[in-house]
Amino acid sequence: MKKIALLLFTITLLLIGLVGCGNMRTEVKQTSQIELDAQNILSINLIEKDQPVTTISEASSLERFVQAITTAEYDKGQLDIAPSDYRTTVNMKDGISYEFSFWIAGSNDGLLIKSGQMGHYRLSDISKKDLLDLFQSTIKEDKNNPAEATDLQPPSVQVAVGDEQFDAIQGSYCWNDNGKGVCVDMASYDQLVSKQKVLPKAISRDQVELKFSSAPKEIEVIASFPGEERRDEALSVENNSFQLAAGSGKYLYIIQARWPQGSASYVFEVECSVRKK
Repeated sequence: MKKIALLLFTITLLLIGLVGCGNMRTEVKQTSQIELDAQNILSINLIEKDQPVTTISEASSLERFVQAITTAEYDKGQLDIAPSDYRTTVNMKDGISYEFSFWIAGSNDGLLIKSGQMGHYRLSDISKKDLLDLFQSTIKEDKNNPAEATDLQPPSVQVAVGDEQFDAIQGSYCWNDNGKGVCVDMASYDQLVSKQKVLPKAISRDQVELKFSSAPKEIEVIASFPGEERRDEALSVENNSFQLAAGSGKYLYIIQARWPQGSASYVFEVECSVRKK
């Protein structure tokens, strides 16, 4: 009798364990709709197949874009179709970006994919037509007014180190002003710094001063050490000033600056030596 009771007790414990394990299983569900707030978007880079990049930045256009894609329905099935008609990079004000691909031209069904996410989204006929109209009108306006985008430039910055004063080299940026916006991707920092007109020589840990034509809200400076097995180093910046990194060699200094109108990167090179004792 005791053996039977013990056997029943053991079976009961096993059943409880199986139920508990079943409850612990969690299924990661894909969200049925895209979540995006137009008020948090700085600008949208738009590419039609292999054409040049155009920019969407007007508030009403950002609202139209968000309205269209946030009403799209998710489908977990994988697509096996031709290259997309349009690609966009949505640049958020906090520095994050999201990439989307669209199949909305001609007889395409009105599909979109969010980069890094499984499955795809299906647009309604109304959203497909509105999105296509938005993209086509933006590209047409950009072709008719090519000079407007080139006028949107972030502030310049001069670097003062030792006895030298020179301009830092402009890198990639996103800039928005008077309802217009643009994002520009530049070459690598190694390539950009070749444009620097002077190569200042300084002592390790010398002070560097940055002089912006318009003061940024935030500044970050990173030291990079090409040719050395040494990780990039984030430097402390106070009142637009910082110390050069320790060590001797030709080091790159990368500036990341932010304003209410957007953000920009800059780079410059300094040849450092260690102070002799």
